[in-house]
Amino acid sequence: MKTTLIFIISLLIPGSGHLLQKRFKGALLGFAIFTLEALAFMMIMLPFFELFYVRHVTGDYAGTATIGALPYVNNSFTIMVSSVIYFFLLLIFLFIHFVFARDAQSYAKQMKELGYAVDTKTKLLEMQADIVPNLITAPKFIIIFIFTLMPIIVSLLIAFTNYRRPILPPSFLIEWRGLENFSNLITNPQMSSLFTDTLIWTVVWTFSASSLAIAIGVILAVVANGKQIRAKRLFRTIYVLPWAVPAFLTILIFRIFFSRIGAMNTMVIPFFTGQPYEVGTAIGFLMDPMLARVTIISIQAWLGFPYMFALTTGVLQAIPDDLYEAGALDGGNAFTNFIDITLPLIFRSISPVFIAHFIFNFNNVVILYLLAGSVVREIGADFGPLETVASLGFRLMLDARFNEAAVFMLITSAVVGVIAVLMWMRTGAFRNEEVM
Repeated sequence: MKTTLIFIISLLIPGSGHLLQKRFKGALLGFAIFTLEALAFMMIMLPFFELFYVRHVTGDYAGTATIGALPYVNNSFTIMVSSVIYFFLLLIFLFIHFVFARDAQSYAKQMKELGYAVDTKTKLLEMQADIVPNLITAPKFIIIFIFTLMPIIVSLLIAFTNYRRPILPPSFLIEWRGLENFSNLITNPQMSSLFTDTLIWTVVWTFSASSLAIAIGVILAVVANGKQIRAKRLFRTIYVLPWAVPAFLTILIFRIFFSRIGAMNTMVIPFFTGQPYEVGTAIGFLMDPMLARVTIISIQAWLGFPYMFALTTGVLQAIPDDLYEAGALDGGNAFTNFIDITLPLIFRSISPVFIAHFIFNFNNVVILYLLAGSVVREIGADFGPLETVASLGFRLMLDARFNEAAVFMLITSAVVGVIAVLMWMRTGAFRNEEVM
């Protein structure tokens, strides 16, 4: 019998290809897989019917597509989450189904070409060096799915609904709204202006804070590791100290430091200007929108540079002195060696970390949440001028405007994801095993 036909038959009914080849244990296992697939399909279809196909022609939900049929009886959010879980369970069973069909095809091919075949048990024993590590790491992927992938998919579904206060299950059914939430970013002037202003500030904030932290960390690492510097361990310890202190404590300290009655106004500025401190003339570093933006970028650079300093220090230790000696023979000096040798090797080695730092600052909510409350808002504005896309999505979620928060996060996350992938592909750090 042709191997392709065996594969097709096994795809239609798991175990049938093994049964035709008189592999009864494999056939029994295939039928068991088929039974589990049928159960999984039944489990997934029930919430799927409630998720997509319930339409009300009378009552409060006339002419709308809802998740669930009856309020208080069907919890729309529970149906949504369970549908995602059942869908992935079905994908797992379908993958096992496919692998089982390939096993039947492989057995038939070996029998046709060689006259004998290695049984599945022997194959597994031969592949145990590959199977065991995958089994050990499997819990990690399960945790990633539960805490990362599943929330993303649920957020994707929420973006196409009206899930927000007061439409909260189980007292209300969530309705499907299609692209209405996305079109509001264009047709609704308030939402359009909010999204545009927030996105522009997010780009400025991400690029400025990340670039400043990277630049300070790299420069300090190069200077602290110079041959002329004594007590290098002391300097390395001092520069890493801001990283050792919990970030939220540092942020709260800076919040007091830059307040109108903080040390910046009462001690630092009078020391340099020679003018006594007065409450009326104190600078509102965290109250004026422009000053607050500069201040918050500086604070984030302070929080981020120790990590960059530590990474760069490790790279500098691995650069051989022969490169600098060759540069000296070519007439190079300290500046040209830094530009032509040190900097390229640093970026080639840890450029993925730099990209990850940009992504981290883009999604950073803590510092903005703790510091943005003091900034003066425009009259009638619901949100402050320091809100980034991530922090705005967080505040929308706190206000139970889940569909709008999901739309904001999905659009910007897609853009950032594409940019990050393109930057990773261009760096070449993952393609080269030999860095130095």
